[in-house]
Amino acid sequence: MADKKENTNNNDLKQNFLSNAITDISAYIQLADTKVSIVMAAVVAILVGIVTCYEPILKMIADIKPCSWIGVLFAISTLVMVVGIISVFVFGILTIKGHSCVINYKSKWFLTKTTKEYSFEEFSKDIQKMDDKDIIENMTAELYKLNDINRQKMKTMKWTIHSFSLLLISMAVAAGLLVVNLL
Repeated sequence: MADKKENTNNNDLKQNFLSNAITDISAYIQLADTKVSIVMAAVVAILVGIVTCYEPILKMIADIKPCSWIGVLFAISTLVMVVGIISVFVFGILTIKGHSCVINYKSKWFLTKTTKEYSFEEFSKDIQKMDDKDIIENMTAELYKLNDINRQKMKTMKWTIHSFSLLLISMAVAAGLLVVNLL
């Protein structure tokens, strides 16, 4: 009798642990998508600001002598800015894009079959047949998948942030060169 109660408590602890871990990792995944969306929106806002002020910017650029050190550095920083903008959007979209993890386990959590291939009645019967071990195994598989998806998103989010930093630094250099050229 004591063994059964201890086993039930152990299963409850495992389910609680897995449930909390799934909730946490899901929040991290959502946070990564939110951060990247904010960075992409910031880049769009910067581009709108540049386009809004294009006349004075073009006048300052026209005053730069192309073969001078300021002209060469300005061209390089502009090229780096373009690469930064493209990189932010490429890595940002890769982060937001749906990720998946394929493991050799048929989970009851997320169904891969269509409703025609796997009816609700079959699904309901399968759920009713599950015992504590099956539930823990399903939760473990989903936590494993979510961790892999989080790892994928963190990698592309890191590159999005690096690209954004590169963009901001190259913009600061370009703006500094425009100011130096005015002097």
